[in-house]
Order: sequence, then C-alpha cells, then structure tokens
Amino acid sequence: MPKTLVFYVQDGFADWEAAYILPLLRERGVGIRVVSENGASVTSAGGLGVVAHTRLRNVYPADVDGLILPGGDFWMDDSSNQPVLAFAQDLLTQGKMVAAICSATVALARQGLLDQRRHTSNDLGVLKQEAPAYRGEALYVQSLAVTEGNLITASAIGALEFAREIADYLKLGSESYRKQWYELFKHGVAPPADFWTQS
Repeated sequence: MPKTLVFYVQDGFADWEAAYILPLLRERGVGIRVVSENGASVTSAGGLGVVAHTRLRNVYPADVDGLILPGGDFWMDDSSNQPVLAFAQDLLTQGKMVAAICSATVALARQGLLDQRRHTSNDLGVLKQEAPAYRGEALYVQSLAVTEGNLITASAIGALEFAREIADYLKLGSESYRKQWYELFKHGVAPPADFWTQS
C-alpha cells in the first residue's frame, strides 16, 4: 500500500536538508503532503516559495504514515511549535515514522521525545544547552544520522544520511538499490545500468 508522509514547513525552513529525500520519495511513489501550521505558503531559508497543501489541524495521525521535520530557526520558539510536536508524539506512540534533522531534534528533545531513544543532533553540548530538560545524553550517538525504532534523527550536515535512513526505514526499492543510490550521491560511484530502470 502506498505511503503518505507529511513534510512540515514554516518560514525559514532549511530547504537543503530535504533536498535528497523529497525527490527520492516521489520517484518511489510515496505521497507527500506539504503542511504548514496555518496552511499558508512559506519561504524557505534559501528563498524558495513553497505552497502548503493544507494546515496542520486538517491532518490526522491515522491518515498518514510518517512525518519529516526539516530544521530552521522557528524551532527555537516552543510555544508556536506545540501543535506539530504533539502531532509528532502521537505518531511515535502509534508506531509511525518521525524523522527530524538539525534544530528539529532540539525541539523533540525539549519535549522529552529523545530521552528513551538512541538519537543524534548537531552537537551534544548544544542540545543540552538548548533543551535544559533533556535527559537522553546516555543515548546520544555521535553520527550523522541515527534510526531507533520509528524515530530518525540527523545532524544538520547529514542531509544525505538522513535521506538514507528514511529510505531504509521505508524500504524504498531494494537494499541493493538503496546502497547504490547512496554511493552515487556520497562518493560519486556510478551505479550499474539497471539502476536507472529499477522499480
């Protein structure tokens, strides 16, 4: 059954952090619902205008299979992010994927959502400073991206690894395809000819 994911955006979201995963999802037939808090269009950190499909309150956890949270300075405002953080918590509780990168991981830490799961972020020291209630230090992994159950977290410099973890979690194509895809973008290793025709 085709998957449907929510891609959550606000003004100033880090567009490059989703630059690898969004095209791959579309190529592999995954539905993407671009959602903003109030349904308004937003402008990314790179100046791209993005049209939201709907507002967050119109999306129900039961109707989607996961959530992608790109970074952005807007995550530093706890009060305005409570609805999407509650949505993320509901998805995690239901066993559905939540994938957060960069400052979105800080917001999850402030909610206590990283305290019981292996995770990463931009820097442990910064995470502890920006999320004083965070208690997950023992589960912090020094890695560009980490998957623990249905939670995926990544560093700001791990956009490609973030994409790989999501692709692996969703099993986008064969394991061989996913490895070839990663090697192509990470190391410039040309894949075999049949790579381009794999369904």
